[in-house]
Formats: sequence, structure tokens, C-alpha cells
Amino acid sequence: MGDLIPNGNDIEIINKLTTQFTATPFTNLKHYVSTSGDDFLWNHSKNLARASFRLNIWPSSGTKPKRRWFAFLKRILSRQNQIDIQDALKTAVQNTTGDIVGVHFWAQFDASIPRNTYVVQVTREAADGAGNVFLKITLLCDHEIPAGEAGDPNPGPDPGETGPVHPLVKKKKKAKKKPYKATAKKSTRKRPAKKR
Repeated sequence: MGDLIPNGNDIEIINKLTTQFTATPFTNLKHYVSTSGDDFLWNHSKNLARASFRLNIWPSSGTKPKRRWFAFLKRILSRQNQIDIQDALKTAVQNTTGDIVGVHFWAQFDASIPRNTYVVQVTREAADGAGNVFLKITLLCDHEIPAGEAGDPNPGPDPGETGPVHPLVKKKKKAKKKPYKATAKKSTRKRPAKKR
């Protein structure tokens, strides 16, 4: 079944991740991190499942997709896989070279990796003629999440977590109430006809 990777759920989560880490959402994320000092994406004492929860990113189709996604990030990926992803996100968001404009994500079947493991591959992709680049995080795998995996609940706060739970959610502005204007009611009674 591994040759079906990426499957429908994979594509959904890939698209959600790529949307968050490109264009305006990526700019907003970088601004939040730089102004708040919140290192939830790459601090090795924090977990990717919590980061995904805080960014409101998880698949929505299939059996228990959200729970299985959190289990995948927290328990199924190896510790080294998690660190490799965190380090790549830190490189992209802090962007000390000044040329990274976003992150692309992908999952790919690879029969050459050790059986029932994952390998994180980080590469640089040309973005434009000005020398800007995208980082690409590809997860190489030879299998899907086991069908019997029940998943994990929403991950609780990380040690030393700061900032709002969902830092990039814009608060909806309440609509201003229009001042009440009293209107004169038209009388429905008919006036008596004038006598001549």
C-alpha cells in the first residue's frame, strides 16, 4: 500500500502546510515569531503535534484524521525526523540568509529507505530570478500510518508555552449596532368621508 503515497489525506495536509508557509500567511507567521519570541516551531523541547494544533493544521477526511495526524507527528515520526523538520522550519522562518520566501511540503514513497521508517529530506528550490528560494521538506516513506492506529487527542500545552493558543487566528470584529431610529407609524384607519 506504500506505493499509494501521497494519498488523499496526505495531499490535503500537504496543501494546508504549504498554504501556511507561503505568501501572506508565511509573512504573518514570521512577524508573530519575531515580535513574540515564541519558538514553538523549532524548540526541541516542544512537539510538532502541538505546533500543528496551534496553527490549526490537520486533515479532515478519513477515519479519525485529526487524532491520527497528531499521533503521527508526536509518536510515529522518530525523534530525529522531528528534529530535522523543526530545524528546517527554523531555517525558513528566521531566514538569516534573507532569500527564503516559503516552504513547500511533500511526501514520497521510497523503497530504498530502511523498512518501516521515515527520512526527512530538506532541499532548496529556485523561486525566482532574484535568487529567492523555497525550502522543500519531503518525507520519504515506505508505508502509510497503520490502519489500526487510533490516534492521540489534541496535544496539551508545551513546556514553557507562551502566547495565544492559536496565534494567527484573527478575532472577528463585532458588527456595530446601528442606532435605533423611531419611525412614525402610518395610521391604518380610514378617514371619514367629508360631507358636502
